[in-house]
Amino acid sequence: MDHYQFEAFSVPCDLHIDAPTASAANDAAKAVFENAKRLEQRYSFFISDSELSSLNNRSTDRHTLSDELAGLIGLALFYAQITHGTFDIATAGTLKELSRAASLDAYALRKEALLPFADSTHLNLDGNILTFSNPVTKIDLGGLVKEYAVDNSILLLQSLGIESAMVNFGGDIAVIGTYYDVPWRVGIQDPNVPDNNLMETELNYGAVCTSGHSKRFSLIESERISHIIAPIKKDDTFAQISIHAPTAVDAGIWSTALLIDPALIPPEHIEIVSTVRL
Repeated sequence: MDHYQFEAFSVPCDLHIDAPTASAANDAAKAVFENAKRLEQRYSFFISDSELSSLNNRSTDRHTLSDELAGLIGLALFYAQITHGTFDIATAGTLKELSRAASLDAYALRKEALLPFADSTHLNLDGNILTFSNPVTKIDLGGLVKEYAVDNSILLLQSLGIESAMVNFGGDIAVIGTYYDVPWRVGIQDPNVPDNNLMETELNYGAVCTSGHSKRFSLIESERISHIIAPIKKDDTFAQISIHAPTAVDAGIWSTALLIDPALIPPEHIEIVSTVRL
């Protein structure tokens, strides 16, 4: 079993690959790395020449998208619908600037001004044609593209003949096969004691993703503002939720949605692995 580390999407990434030869493992890891960096470059909110940035800094409201971006936005619109808007790429994108507010009063005033434009009803996707209803709405794929990259990595590894591997992009984890003939074991980090795990779970298939407020936040007048941007006031029940699902996209989006609104009823294939209360 060969181990590789790199950084993408501003998080540490780990690969464990079981290949017939070291050369085959190296080739597989290189393919995963290059694809992850490609996705980061193309769909980052912050990279000025990304395909996504061209939408957010637009001079016209009608755009022809690449097949991949059209697929990603279509997927995001589907999840916005089934999570009743709790997960919404237009909310995340339009309200992104609030983390830079100079004061809580400025934060509240700007949020009030942006909220009417901060949901996916302002996006119309028809095939590869995306139309915005106004010049204000922006898109952020940050809650989707990293998980998509994990799933994409698994498919890529399988296409290269790899039968056993673990892909871990910043805690978004997916596996195929086994670890030396036993199930993979995945640790769920304690948000209050980062060096400790709350538990370990066996992973025979699919993905485990964790969403929480502890690691990424902004400070405005000493008040912590979570990086998770919600259209409604976030529920204060949980500090962290971990989900097991067939894909990292499913696990990641539902862990975020349930963190915001624990009253949501997820599909039967979504398994809550761990929760941490505030």
